[in-house]
Amino acid sequence: MRALVTAAMATGVMFVDPVSARADDPHVMPIDPAAYDGSVAAEPTFGASADPGDPTATAGCGAAAPDPVPDGAPIVVRIGGAAPFTVGRISAATWKNPPVADPSWRLTFQGLMWMKSLARRAAQDGQQQSLAALVAQAAQFHRADPDPRTNAAGWDEGTALRRLETENCLYSLTRAAALIPGMSADAAVLLGKRYYGPPYAPVHNHGLMANLRLVRAGDLLGRPAWKSTAVKRMTAEAPLAFSRAGLSFEQSSGYQGVNANMWGQAAEVLAASPGAGAAAATLRKVVAKAWTAFAWETEPDGNIVQIGDSEESAGRSVPRNWARTLRDDQTGTIVGRWSWSDRQTSYYTVRYGPPRRAHGQEDRAGGVTWSTLGSRVLVGPGKYNYDKNSPWNAYMISPLSHNVAIPNGGAVKSGRTAKVKTALVQSSAHAWTIVDDIYNTPHTRNVNVSRDAHRMRVTDLFSRSTLWRQHWHLDPGWRLTSGKVGGTTVTFTNSAGRRLTVTTTGRVSGMVKGQTRPINGWHFAKFGSRVKATDLVIRSYGRGATVTTFTVR
Repeated sequence: MRALVTAAMATGVMFVDPVSARADDPHVMPIDPAAYDGSVAAEPTFGASADPGDPTATAGCGAAAPDPVPDGAPIVVRIGGAAPFTVGRISAATWKNPPVADPSWRLTFQGLMWMKSLARRAAQDGQQQSLAALVAQAAQFHRADPDPRTNAAGWDEGTALRRLETENCLYSLTRAAALIPGMSADAAVLLGKRYYGPPYAPVHNHGLMANLRLVRAGDLLGRPAWKSTAVKRMTAEAPLAFSRAGLSFEQSSGYQGVNANMWGQAAEVLAASPGAGAAAATLRKVVAKAWTAFAWETEPDGNIVQIGDSEESAGRSVPRNWARTLRDDQTGTIVGRWSWSDRQTSYYTVRYGPPRRAHGQEDRAGGVTWSTLGSRVLVGPGKYNYDKNSPWNAYMISPLSHNVAIPNGGAVKSGRTAKVKTALVQSSAHAWTIVDDIYNTPHTRNVNVSRDAHRMRVTDLFSRSTLWRQHWHLDPGWRLTSGKVGGTTVTFTNSAGRRLTVTTTGRVSGMVKGQTRPINGWHFAKFGSRVKATDLVIRSYGRGATVTTFTVR
């Protein structure tokens, strides 16, 4: 037997019979929490660019749910693989202490993000009772779980800004007065000391997201102070969001696209704000440079390189940009390529520079990626989850999941940096020397990439250490064909028919793939998914430098 949900739009009162929804009910609405991790695809659209043929398109709700949300039936929701819940039956205890520990699940649940697609579909279909039930549930959250004036119980800035986004969506569709107290409470979080931006924190995409939601809410409710505060913040913070080369300081290729997209939205908001025209014009130039930088982070296969927290998602091309290298000392990024149109061209990245922050990972000791002849060879780990208590998150961030060298017993020291010592860019080869003391001992790495030989050669030396190990993470498509532990040469092949030969002056000390205790040998092409991939470990041999060469034929 199914629970019956009815609601009255005028009063926001909802009546529910005491029967619980079944987990196997065919009308359960599945919600993917990964859709709300801050990716570009999850950003709402509203305004003149939205579909003019759909009156719900300007509400900022995102895509409508694929299935109807019929009146007179319970709205049963399942987020990810967790047990389903029924709208109108969520207790105060559940709001304050959700049954799932995963932070992405909690963000989706307490941020009410699961409501947006359902609300838009109900509005499209004229299901006013279901729409009212969602409004009533959003209002009930604030009565059951009022702001504790701390980050507890879903009242951190990240959850509050997403909740305001959902409330903006609901209010745009209904103009329900019951939403206003909650919208005001969430706005207060973003206007106070929990705001993720100056002067409380560095410029970050969360602060920008908060300001865009405040502008929208201010327009909807006629609260000009909310909008003016947000506009002032965006005007002041825009010059601090990107380096002079157009790269985001968040140390992630995925969040490069997120930031370019959202700051583009901010430019449009500023353009429509009295007195902010000059700031809007300047910001548009910054955003254009950010999109060009995003194109640099696009591999020859059309998807972005996975640096920092990032997924293997679509990139962007800039066919008129013929430069072969991008070097940015502010963010610690080198990108090299020999063509903007040939999918067979060689492409590489080198990471160095300031300590890890925001969505960065521990790759700054000269961490590399490399593709050639249409195949990705050396790759970054990608993005698995944001659960800081998860061993998978710890692995994803750690040096062990990156193409770096680590001295025996070495641990990353806080505050240390890496820098470019020498650079040589020729027509057919590029060479970079990176120096650092990130492990509290001097380290020199030389990266040499040859276009015509389809080769990358990396040399590591820890001058005060007697033993170190290079970790090389191969794209999951490579399969071992010859070589063994203790040797100096191994070969791999992939489904494209390419052959990868790895030679070293060190010794192969391990070829780990899909190990769970401890975690090693994994690649995360998409949020929440993992696939086995080879971690080739090379140990130093003798007292000289370790030279490892990768060649593709």
